[in-house]
Amino acid sequence: MVSPRDAVNGADAFTASAKRIVDYLNAHTPIADWSVSRVAGGEQVHLHVHDEGVLSRGRRVPWEDTLCVRMLDGGAQVVPDTQLDSDYASHPDSSVARAYVGFPLVDDEGNTFGTLCGVGTKPLRSADEVDDELVRLMRDLLSSQLSLSRVADRERRAAEIAEAMAHTDALTGLVNRRGWDLLLEDAQERVSAYGDPVAVGVVDLDGLKRVNDVEGHEAGDRLLRRAAGALAVAAAPGDRVARYGGDEFAILANNVPLSGLDDHFDRFLDALNRVGIAASIGHAATNAGVIGVADAFVQADADMYQVKQARKAS
Repeated sequence: MVSPRDAVNGADAFTASAKRIVDYLNAHTPIADWSVSRVAGGEQVHLHVHDEGVLSRGRRVPWEDTLCVRMLDGGAQVVPDTQLDSDYASHPDSSVARAYVGFPLVDDEGNTFGTLCGVGTKPLRSADEVDDELVRLMRDLLSSQLSLSRVADRERRAAEIAEAMAHTDALTGLVNRRGWDLLLEDAQERVSAYGDPVAVGVVDLDGLKRVNDVEGHEAGDRLLRRAAGALAVAAAPGDRVARYGGDEFAILANNVPLSGLDDHFDRFLDALNRVGIAASIGHAATNAGVIGVADAFVQADADMYQVKQARKAS
């Protein structure tokens, strides 16, 4: 029997295909900057790019402010000069991205995943300079690979998540440090390959040491179990909550847009307050190619510490 760790890794296959396609298009078209982007949470993020040119890996733009949204709204897919095209001329980027090519990518459920797009700093002489059938073929191949990769990953990931969730903290029943590390491995794969929206939160309880010293360790254990229960109840279906160690808890949030992160993590503080527990929380979002999951955890921990110090000073 093939273990989950030895099964086909769709994320790696999609990444390899995306890189080969953007490199190929760079070499065989007059467009220099090519990208495979993801559209999620109201943003476009560039995942796989040929070089760090006009389009850089991790570049995030509100979806409504992109050239690609105009393409999906009916604009031309090959634009020799954006400043001379009525659908694109008013766009702020038309002065830099003079030539544009874009085709939508579709996932295994038939939804728009993102785009295969390219921009040039100089206009083309005509649309015929780009073989739109070639780019469309590349798009179709990449959409097929995306569908295959997502399907292949679904079963493998389910097994890996089940393995992670089986590592539990004896006191609280939440995922323990080992399980948390496995969850982060899975999240990093999804962020790097697909640009899935992932954020990390860190929660630090107030007063556990005082409770242990004054009321005893059994009282401290009850406090930890009460906190764990409150955090678990507050968790959305896409959240994973772990006891990271001592009086610190960690939260992995999936598919929450940047604009909703503050409210999303506030729900955990509200849940703790309802059971009479004061705490500090910090959070940070990942960004493909810029901020990995481990980096987000470090940022969230630093953010939590600043919140805690500010609360002490007030």
